[in-house]
Amino acid sequence: MSDIEVKIIQNTREFASLCKDWERLLEQSPVKSAFLTWEWLFGWWKVHQENRRLWLIAAWRKGELAGVAPLMRERRRKFGLSLRAVVNLGAPQSDAGGFLFKDENVLFHLWSRLAQNREEWDMIELNEFARNGAEMQFLRGELAKTDFLWREEGNVHYFIPLEETWDKFSGRLARKFRYNLRRALRLAEEIGPVEICHYSGEQVTWEVFNTVVQINRHAHYPRLYNSQTEQALIRALIDQPQPKQGWLDVYLLRVNGEAIAYEYGFQYEKRFEDWRSGFDTRFPSNISVGKLLAMEVVQQCIREGYTEIDFLRGDETYKQEWEPLQREFASLRVFNRKSPPAVAAHLWLEKVKPLLKKQPAGQKREKAQTENQPAA
Repeated sequence: MSDIEVKIIQNTREFASLCKDWERLLEQSPVKSAFLTWEWLFGWWKVHQENRRLWLIAAWRKGELAGVAPLMRERRRKFGLSLRAVVNLGAPQSDAGGFLFKDENVLFHLWSRLAQNREEWDMIELNEFARNGAEMQFLRGELAKTDFLWREEGNVHYFIPLEETWDKFSGRLARKFRYNLRRALRLAEEIGPVEICHYSGEQVTWEVFNTVVQINRHAHYPRLYNSQTEQALIRALIDQPQPKQGWLDVYLLRVNGEAIAYEYGFQYEKRFEDWRSGFDTRFPSNISVGKLLAMEVVQQCIREGYTEIDFLRGDETYKQEWEPLQREFASLRVFNRKSPPAVAAHLWLEKVKPLLKKQPAGQKREKAQTENQPAA
């Protein structure tokens, strides 16, 4: 008889009660990220729970929390089909996913409970799991033993390890890029003093973040923070009790006393997870504000003893200029063979989508409009 007890938590009150146990478990879990903290996931859930059902699969060993699969259920329209989906809690905003667990035996019980409840889902979608992590290796092995249909797709996250000093770090950058960084700083200093202001943890108030909102009104995506839901998420994160490991990290770039750019994310174990950034496009276009902001953030992180800046998802060109290293991540889709819509969705991915890649661009755009639509 197993000494592990597994339960599916489906109400917010029980989720709230896990705060301290969750933090202790995350410290012992092989995958660590601010996106797996109780603070991020609970804050996200409070704001985004409409039309979704909480589905935390939690495991206890001798009364101690030993594993959590942070999941939720929702109705998704994908590939032109309406599917009952089990997905990462926090999707699509979370840039890192994973299960919390102490050992593979716990991981086995989390997966078993998920698989045993197959009558309640058509598809499982696990996004941004470490491709070579214990979860993915375990899940591949287990799926090979079952009749589930499944598909894995990979991507990379770029990151830069930091050195003890800026001179030592910048020495590995391309000469032309170093010149462009110095040029951006010199041109900005002709306008006035350049200052990077760093706010972390309890220092991040709504007043601080409201500066981000004001800058973003003149950035490339001005509507980003016009959404009441987006602002509610930030307020929820600010209002959460601050975790021991750290929390929100906000950097504001000021030139001649005026805030012109922002970069923010999360600090976890002296690693800055760089989530979003933007700058005022009214600032003189001959100054590379994006490069200037990034340089000032890197220098500040070095001064404060951070060990790494993680650029998270996306393969944007600017990341390559920093000579980053990379980590492999994957998204895993599991389809319930007993569900006709799930089988059809798998067939679409395996057979139809590859053919569409050969179609003219206009036909592809028309087809894309039918994918990933929210269910009515």
